Amino acid sequence: MAKSKVITMWVIWLVAFPSLVTYAYMEFKPDFSEQWLDLLAFAIVICAVAVFPIKVGNITVFFSNGVSLAAFLYFGLFVELILIQLSLVVLFVKINLKKDEAHRIPTNSTMFLLTSVISAWVYYALGGTHGILTFDTVEQVIPLVGYIVAIILVNQIFLSVFQWYMHGENLLAYPKSLLIDSGATLLAFPLGLVLYLMYVQIEAIAVFFVGVPFILLSIVFSYYHNTQLINKYLHTTSEIGHELSKSLNVKSVLDTFLDEIKYLIPASNIYVFDVSNESRMMDLIRFMDQEGNQLKKDLKLFRGEGFAGSVYEREKSIMMMRKKDIDQLNPEELPDETKSVMGVPIQRSGKIVGVLTVSSNELNAYEKYHLMLLEILANFLSVAIENARHYESAKTKSQRDQLTNLYNYRYFIEHIDEYAKDLEAKGIKENLSVIILDIDSFKAINDEHGHESGNEVLIELANRLERLFGHYGIIARYGGEEFTVLIKGMPHNDVIQIAEDIRYSIASEPFILYKTIDGNVEVQEINVTASIGVSTYPDQCETPQELIRNADRSMYVGAKRNGKNKVASIV
Repeated sequence: MAKSKVITMWVIWLVAFPSLVTYAYMEFKPDFSEQWLDLLAFAIVICAVAVFPIKVGNITVFFSNGVSLAAFLYFGLFVELILIQLSLVVLFVKINLKKDEAHRIPTNSTMFLLTSVISAWVYYALGGTHGILTFDTVEQVIPLVGYIVAIILVNQIFLSVFQWYMHGENLLAYPKSLLIDSGATLLAFPLGLVLYLMYVQIEAIAVFFVGVPFILLSIVFSYYHNTQLINKYLHTTSEIGHELSKSLNVKSVLDTFLDEIKYLIPASNIYVFDVSNESRMMDLIRFMDQEGNQLKKDLKLFRGEGFAGSVYEREKSIMMMRKKDIDQLNPEELPDETKSVMGVPIQRSGKIVGVLTVSSNELNAYEKYHLMLLEILANFLSVAIENARHYESAKTKSQRDQLTNLYNYRYFIEHIDEYAKDLEAKGIKENLSVIILDIDSFKAINDEHGHESGNEVLIELANRLERLFGHYGIIARYGGEEFTVLIKGMPHNDVIQIAEDIRYSIASEPFILYKTIDGNVEVQEINVTASIGVSTYPDQCETPQELIRNADRSMYVGAKRNGKNKVASIV
């Protein structure tokens, strides 16, 4: 919110408050010499009502209008002004007004002041008076009706104006929050009138007799609204769980989780720790700051260390709302300005596998239902991560060769096919090349050194290809002792040179075998060569799907049959 707007509201309040209160006192000169106990009773009831507000959007609704109506009818404008302002003080204390919401003090105070004064002018203009009234004549009823209508209309007008000025909302819109505020005002006025009539008859004791229903009404509506709010949050939480279930990898799960949780739970910072039960160490795997940025932050905590470590050690959720309690844990992971924090363990199969922490720079930022929501979200996160890991594991097994961990034949073929279709759909012409290599005399290696040694050669060859040529494209184990490389967007002659580099990297450096004989490890070096075939689309074939067949033919016809340890390509 613009600082200039906040300053403007404070200036208006500093002018309006003393002026209007002084005006009301000087104009009506109230005499309370024998009614201080009565006024105290009104003050107690209106403050009790303010303890149970209802927050709807940017508006806080409470049933103080009924009490203030009774006070206005008997004592006049000055008493009503003071009682309303007193109830606002209690309200702000109750809702724990945040620092960035301080503008609500002048805004609400000014709005209630102006509403009271304008409504009183309407009341007086229609011939209204104070003291003992019976409302058995039209002359007394009309001012009362005018006063009630004026309060509702003027209050709604000022609410709309302030919402427009402070929050940029549509000036002509009539949101649900304003409708609820009007309904609460209409509901409070009949009770206020009953309070007034009983006060005329039995004085101060009537304030408490009728005040109790006021307080109970406030409690019932407040708890009902809070229940509806919690149900709404639970529904949102369920939707987050549904969104998490759609994510098929751990990174996507965590990204989705942090993006969604910031809209549900107020937080300056969010932390997700991964627990290693073997080392009793926690690693920070996700961190989000108050601007919503997901940042990389290297942090490790031992069990019992810091706030998150305490959650891990106690194996239960922790919520702290006082800075001195937080500081006692020496939470090095939390910023110094942290004033409220919650942490919940992430459990799986009865074991703690992580810790979820949210912190706020505001005092008393959280309530018990926030902790409940966080615990539910932690369970959703645990299940979603586990499902994603299972999916990733299954996907890896279906795409990767078990021995070398390179891509397998199936993935290689499917990738070429999908990529070719994508190019065709987009109308893009791009070179695609396949390099296929076969280890020369691999059967002889197995016969002479054993199949385990043959596997060692395959693993070492895969490692060399990945290390030296993995940046060029996709490398796969085609089957047996054959390997393939897919290279995109490169001229055929350049691909031929890469194939020569591959051939040389295999032939120039011996492969080391380790044999264990009678408990002793024997190291042996063997020389390995490979025959290589290359094919490029569209230079050597009409469709990308023909690449492997042409490369394979080039390898056998042009390399194997011409002495091996060569690179060949069909021109």
